[in-house]
Amino acid sequence: MNVFEMSGDGRVVRGVPTSDNLEGLFIGPNGLQGWEGLPARRREALARPLANGEYDVPVRLPARVITIDPGVILGSSRKDLKRLIDSVNGWGGGGRRFALTASDDDEPRTSYVRVISAEGVDLRRQAGGIHHGSMRVQFIAADPRQYATMPRRTLAPAGAAVMVESRGNFPLHPIIEIPDAPTSYTISSPAGTFTVTGATGGGLHQIFLRNGRVHRDGAWIKNIGRGDLWTIADGTEMPITLSVAGRVLAYDTWI
Repeated sequence: MNVFEMSGDGRVVRGVPTSDNLEGLFIGPNGLQGWEGLPARRREALARPLANGEYDVPVRLPARVITIDPGVILGSSRKDLKRLIDSVNGWGGGGRRFALTASDDDEPRTSYVRVISAEGVDLRRQAGGIHHGSMRVQFIAADPRQYATMPRRTLAPAGAAVMVESRGNFPLHPIIEIPDAPTSYTISSPAGTFTVTGATGGGLHQIFLRNGRVHRDGAWIKNIGRGDLWTIADGTEMPITLSVAGRVLAYDTWI
């Protein structure tokens, strides 16, 4: 049986206890909100002066708020329960952003979050040798999208178009990797062309078509990439052509 599991910042929360995991952090009945879907959108209403209705303005996505409430803490001893409660209360205490990944029968999906509240409580109750506590944790993801934890990689020979598919429910931004990169090259698709010129040759280049940044061996190199940026619409595929051999990384994206 595949059990829902959510992990991040060194903590693991499971859907239900199993024979292999009788102690730990668990999600209570109907205790997970905000992970599946976004119930609302965001828009800036602008009334038409001296006229009917409003201006037609874009509708955007809000931040994603993920809540575990109620949550259950089970410890094999009072000491073990106390350790788990301390872990909950310290979750994200430094304010840093981290990857929160959830999986069950499907492929893992990741959202990047910060903790805005976390409380673990000892219920002073014991049953069957297991000590019980409760918890409530809330995360906020400024970027509401969820991403495939591992990308699909498509090898791209020089000058040959390769088809890249978007399998999520939201457009994805391709990432291009060029091993042993030359100083100049181009990336083309029906949506436009992105050109890199004057780069330091060698090393692994990564080109992020979300923002046009070019990295060499993990370090951002400024002012060497210019041109069009694009997404691949959900449920479609797009031909991408590299002027040099490389690969296209596709992180399927959901909301």
